[in-house]
Amino acid sequence: MNPRLILNAALLGALLATVACNTPQTHARRSSLMDYLYPKQQSAPLPNPAGARLKLPLKLGIAFVPATSASWRVQGLMAPGQEKPLLDVVKQSFRDKPWVADIKLVPSTYLRPNGGFDNLDQVARMYGVDVMALVSVDQIQYTDPKWYSFTYLSIVGAYVLPGDANDTRTLIDAAVYDVPSHTFLLRAPGQSQIKGSSTWAHREVQLRAHSQEGLQSAMTDLAKNLDVEVANFKAEIARGERKDVEVVDRQGVSLRQSGGRNFGGSFGWVEALGALSILGFALRSRRS
Repeated sequence: MNPRLILNAALLGALLATVACNTPQTHARRSSLMDYLYPKQQSAPLPNPAGARLKLPLKLGIAFVPATSASWRVQGLMAPGQEKPLLDVVKQSFRDKPWVADIKLVPSTYLRPNGGFDNLDQVARMYGVDVMALVSVDQIQYTDPKWYSFTYLSIVGAYVLPGDANDTRTLIDAAVYDVPSHTFLLRAPGQSQIKGSSTWAHREVQLRAHSQEGLQSAMTDLAKNLDVEVANFKAEIARGERKDVEVVDRQGVSLRQSGGRNFGGSFGWVEALGALSILGFALRSRRS
């Protein structure tokens, strides 16, 4: 073969590899609550006119929402064995609450893509829970090579020096539903942003590490926000602002009548200070 053709082919391959290595890439992983609960609707329907009647103590289930595609579930976003520890972070927000009798971690494999409330009803009966916290994930990883990146072609592959600007953004949302009435109760978000740089050869390794770190950080943020939202939810019911939700204790006493005492305490200045302390801790953690 003509040596000139071989040289030209090698140079072309090196050029294509250089272009590919310096092309920004975006990886998106999403599991949508709307796609799961309301697969055939553009928006959530109007609330159930009958509303929800919650009898304390509650039996609560927690699960990750599956993605729309049956070939990709939220487990594909995580390292093996990571799903349960992440759900445990949410579980801690409800642990030791006097109004929660039991908490079940439901594997996401039991939730079908586009399963809707029919699937949710089945899962709730299987695990014996009456309230479900559904956790959805939206994670985007964007790789944008810096202008000073240099591609080094070695015998074992391409390396880009000094590195790429890798940005991992994670948003996690927990929505809590009363299963029998299909009534939405409350929601809380959690988010994180992880930045870093790596050589091209180690980019995928770092992105996987950042993905796991972003999930853990976002779940920790979610737990803080969830604690505040639960306190707000209790206060709204006690003040009569949630007309669609009635909460009663074992004796049938309404939360509105008791002022919150049958829900784990009253809603005076002590609870307000507790909520403020949680917010203050979250702000200090973000600044540090």
